[in-house]
Amino acid sequence: MVALASENLKEFDQHGFLVVPGVLSAEDLAPVIAEYDDLLNRELDRQVCEGLHRLRPDGNFTERFVAGLAVEPDYHRRFNISLPLINGPVDPDDYMMHAGSAVFDLLRHPKILDVVESVLGPEIMSNPVQQMRIKPPLAAVEGELAVHSNVGSTTWHQDIVALLPEADDTPLLTVWVALTDADETNGCLVSIPGSHQLGPQIHCANAELASEPNVPATVIEGMEARPLPVKRGGVILFDKHNVHCSLPNRSSSIRWSMDLRYSPIGMPTGRPAFPGFVARSRSDRTQELTDFKAWAAAWESARQKIIAGRHGERIFEDRRWNDATVC
Repeated sequence: MVALASENLKEFDQHGFLVVPGVLSAEDLAPVIAEYDDLLNRELDRQVCEGLHRLRPDGNFTERFVAGLAVEPDYHRRFNISLPLINGPVDPDDYMMHAGSAVFDLLRHPKILDVVESVLGPEIMSNPVQQMRIKPPLAAVEGELAVHSNVGSTTWHQDIVALLPEADDTPLLTVWVALTDADETNGCLVSIPGSHQLGPQIHCANAELASEPNVPATVIEGMEARPLPVKRGGVILFDKHNVHCSLPNRSSSIRWSMDLRYSPIGMPTGRPAFPGFVARSRSDRTQELTDFKAWAAAWESARQKIIAGRHGERIFEDRRWNDATVC
């Protein structure tokens, strides 16, 4: 087990975030990258079949991803590892995600779970509040996409903002995984040290993109903002109350990361419409989900239930922390 040292945990408690370099090797990340290269080619083939391209675009991953985004702006949803956040009716053709075996294996990777165990303890739930963020160069995104956190820059926010009230007391740990180097040029994260100690902050609802409520500038005015560059394979841990954002990608290549989230077994996840699973249980290994197909089937079941309108409740929160006097 690779546990965090006591000084690391002290720093996390003090700042509400912790950069942990070198958690994953290139070999650890290779299956996810290969899986996504195959997924990208399949999506481009689909676009060719639908008449969006004459021939499948070629080039490196960045060039091919940008080519697909140019003709179908919402196709980035098909690369995400969670269903789109929509309260209300959904379009079945656009209500998509990717639930691949390599992603599932990374969610359960022992190196990640060892870090999580240092913070949350040995009974670990893989929380379904998770995201894949493939951010192309700034010139490739415009309009609504420019402020969509999966492909554009991310506004100031706390991770608690999109959770339903059931999870107010759930310790939620974000593990932000760098699949490429992240720096101030290509859009690394920026955080406000100690902001988690202030508790939930005002988030203004976003009329154009409901899934992106944000902390207004007046709330964080005068607070220190610290960039958090990290090399490929490093992770950044976040407390759910930490205020953070990401910079725009001003480089010529993608900035690629994953938001993985974990919470203690038996506590509400904050998004009951989506399926979590037991990733590690030191007390009862039989609880752990090890079957990729069962995980993928759980997501498809959730998708079908939402498409059919049978969930019947809000999927995420977008206005709870809104304050009309500030927003």
